[in-house]
Amino acid sequence: MSLSIFCSLTIFSICNLKDYQARVEERQYLEWFKDSFKSTFNYCYLHNTGGRMVFDKEKIIFHTSEGTRTQTQSKKIPKSLKITSGARTNYTINKAGEASAATIIIESSLNHKKILYKIQMNWGEIVETES
Repeated sequence: MSLSIFCSLTIFSICNLKDYQARVEERQYLEWFKDSFKSTFNYCYLHNTGGRMVFDKEKIIFHTSEGTRTQTQSKKIPKSLKITSGARTNYTINKAGEASAATIIIESSLNHKKILYKIQMNWGEIVETES
C-alpha cells in the first residue's frame, strides 16, 4: 500500500516538475523577446543604423548592422508557444530607431492564453497584454 502511494506521489511530482520547467522556459523566452526587441531599437537609435526582426517557424531573429558588421541574436521558440498572427516575416526598424505599428499574438499551450504584444508606431515601445 505504501509503495503504491510513494509511486503515485513520485509520478505526480515528476509530471509537475516538467510542467514547471516548461512554464519557466516559456516565461524566460517572453522576457528575452521583449528585452531583445527594446535593445535592438535602442541600438538602431544610438548607432544611427537600421535593424530588423525576422519571424521564422522555429525562432525569432534580431539583426542590426553597422557598416560591414552584422550583429544577430536569435533564440528558439519553446514548443509550448506559437506565433499565431500579426507577425510579418520581416519587421524593419529604421536608422532613427523608429518602426511602424504592429500587433504580435503569441499563444501558449500551457496556460491556454494569448499574449498580445502591441508595438507603438515610431516609439518602438512594446506593450504586453494577456487575454
